[in-house]
Amino acid sequence: MLDLIARQNGGERAAGTRGYAGSVAYVAGVLRRLGWRVRVQSVPWTAWHERSPAGLSVGGRPLKPVRDFRVPGYSASGSAAGALRAVGDGCQPEDFAALQPGEVAFTGFGTCFLWRKAMNAKRAGASALIAQTPGSPRGVAFATLVTPRADLPVALMSRRVPARDGDPVQLRVDAASARGTTQNVIAELGPEHGPVVMAGAHLDSVPGGPGVNDNGSGVATLLEIAKTFGPRPPGRVRLGLWAAEEEGLIGSNAYVRSLGSAQRDELEAYLNFDMLGSPNAVAAVYSDGDERLGRLLRRVHPGSERGILVGNRSDGSAFQSAGVPVNGLYSGANEAGPGGRPRDPCYHLPCDTFANVGMDSLLPMARAAARALYLLARAQAK
Repeated sequence: MLDLIARQNGGERAAGTRGYAGSVAYVAGVLRRLGWRVRVQSVPWTAWHERSPAGLSVGGRPLKPVRDFRVPGYSASGSAAGALRAVGDGCQPEDFAALQPGEVAFTGFGTCFLWRKAMNAKRAGASALIAQTPGSPRGVAFATLVTPRADLPVALMSRRVPARDGDPVQLRVDAASARGTTQNVIAELGPEHGPVVMAGAHLDSVPGGPGVNDNGSGVATLLEIAKTFGPRPPGRVRLGLWAAEEEGLIGSNAYVRSLGSAQRDELEAYLNFDMLGSPNAVAAVYSDGDERLGRLLRRVHPGSERGILVGNRSDGSAFQSAGVPVNGLYSGANEAGPGGRPRDPCYHLPCDTFANVGMDSLLPMARAAARALYLLARAQAK
């Protein structure tokens, strides 16, 4: 259904779009029909969108959007024309010592957050920032600066594009940011008071993509869990479908901030499900999550699971920072999987449709997620 919603709304379900509004209405309706107590929580945020397609040329060669380059979320509008100047990883101000005012800073993706590279580039007098990413034959994955404060045009460029220090560059970005609201969907079943176990998945897609594995797979898992629990759950259970994860974990952070100390203390565990149906999957459990929950997930999921360091890259981080035990399941993004191929070659791309989902990965993970949440709820009810 989420694939259909995206196709009916310009191919995306990003927060702030008609596709996201349709996704909220769909999941809230399903959960209400199943007898869950549903609340749609308003979340303040700064919405960002491109008003018109960006343009980028390197060495006089025009590049193709998505295939060759991508504008990250919260890039500033603006135009730049100057020489590329390599600045190492761009994570320290001294990396920009050789950059001349008006030049375009040229760095790689990773090592530190993209916003830090952009802030350093802006302070050093760069007219723009170009960050190379591995890319894939299908295009450059969407990423975000998380905050609009960098005030600098930024582009992600595939390493497949030939580019050297000193090459002339022209970049044009036409984007806008504005304060607004988006929505989380919170659903609960069982007693209204006492210990609660929770599972969550982000509901939004990246801009310009349908987001069916990332993260329709996690959303579908929660909806199937909701069906299996029926009218008499083993304990108090809560589900969270988060807004604007792709823009910086905005919905889950807002939810955790909204809880009083007594409400936080009621949360006995949080399980996060983000990307469970990768077509070239490697089943993984969060290695930096709660060890007890990790042992439970390994016990209920058949086969061998690798560990994955999640850090603050998904919605569990807000709960972990608040002292709630957290873990989760994951099947892979653009990391190497079997045969050296990406685990999900359509990660953060327009091709992340229903056809991209690997059911051989999703079905066992969904069953494991349901079993784990059931066992946690039953244990807390005793």
